[in-house]
Amino acid sequence: MGLAIDDLPAEAAAVLRRRARAAELPVADYLRAELVARARMRTPEDSVVEFLASEGRDAMPEIDGDASALVTIYDLPAETLTVLGRRAHAAGHALGDYARRELIASARRATVDDAMLEFGEVADPEMDMAAVAAAVRYARGE
Repeated sequence: MGLAIDDLPAEAAAVLRRRARAAELPVADYLRAELVARARMRTPEDSVVEFLASEGRDAMPEIDGDASALVTIYDLPAETLTVLGRRAHAAGHALGDYARRELIASARRATVDDAMLEFGEVADPEMDMAAVAAAVRYARGE
């Protein structure tokens, strides 16, 4: 296991690569932005982190081999590392494993834009992509 794009499950890696291309970013830069954004969103683990802090409990995660990639490959800001580390501890995971799980979870939360990017890769140039987008939005109840 690892945090490099090639270490993620193939389906997750494909979604994240597609998003990186659409954002016109190198994959590592996109994954960095994704991890920073996920650290800024509130998660269920945050309640556990807050409880542990209120009890004066240590919230340091296990630092596994993959955790170094968060600094060396993705150059994550200290604040992001702190948030992800506390959440990892609250969830009972090593820091690198938690970050990997976050990237996989992000890839699994497909959006309409994700569907359209995927259709765009295989669609006939004559296809009415606006109609496809409308159908996807309808099917998703949007």
